[in-house]
Amino acid sequence: MKTRDRLGTLVREILILVSCVIVMVPLYFTVLNAFKPYSEIAANIAAWPKAPTLANFANAWRRLNFPNVLKNTTVITILSGLGCVVISGMTGYWIARHSNRLTKTWNLLFLCGMCVPFQCIMITFAKMIGLMKMGNHLMGVVISFWVFSLPMSLFLVTGAVKNVPIGIEEAAIIDGCGNLQLFWRIVFPLIKGTMFTIVSLNVLTYWNDYLMTQFILTKTENRTIQIAMQSLFNEAFFSWDTAVAAVTLSITPLFIFFVIAQKQVIGGATAGSVKG
Repeated sequence: MKTRDRLGTLVREILILVSCVIVMVPLYFTVLNAFKPYSEIAANIAAWPKAPTLANFANAWRRLNFPNVLKNTTVITILSGLGCVVISGMTGYWIARHSNRLTKTWNLLFLCGMCVPFQCIMITFAKMIGLMKMGNHLMGVVISFWVFSLPMSLFLVTGAVKNVPIGIEEAAIIDGCGNLQLFWRIVFPLIKGTMFTIVSLNVLTYWNDYLMTQFILTKTENRTIQIAMQSLFNEAFFSWDTAVAAVTLSITPLFIFFVIAQKQVIGGATAGSVKG
């Protein structure tokens, strides 16, 4: 039995190692070549830079208009995340605690939204954005993210609320808690692990989204990082030195966020994956 357990542990460690290599190798080459001039990249992408330079980053910073696109992307990501927490949290709590035909029907309709790819309704949605005059507005993207991230978020919140003992809420009601106080002061702290899981998953989507934002935000001053990068690649297809520097710039803020919030991310993922 011990031999079998050791063999199983060894297999799992090998799979983890292989997975890490698959993920890290492209990132390693991207960051490595960001510090090399084009001639060195063309000669050997795996070689260490002979004459490291920051000129690639300066060029990418200027051509991307990085301060502006970073501001737009950050505003969209923060507002989308906060809105998703508030809307999915309160809606999921109401559905979980008020089970009747109406709430069950709405919950079913929300869950059906997880089964519909965005590409299937993209043209219709673009028409709706135009009719609602939300084109070329950051809030147009934010509201769109609220809509499309709600089904999965609602599914997770509803499951988490059902695992909160109802007796805690009854005691709070006896003490005079209103509906809003009951959720934000009693229930929300108990499901904050799940809520942080939702934020962690959605932040990746909001930050890296290209398809939705590119047909809502068409003006140059409203571009996000992903739109600006695609435009840069179209303009300078063979400027790999600038391209890899731009990619490195785009992933750096997100990398910093997850490094700072590492404990919360891991704790949230664990809390969201177990019952109780």
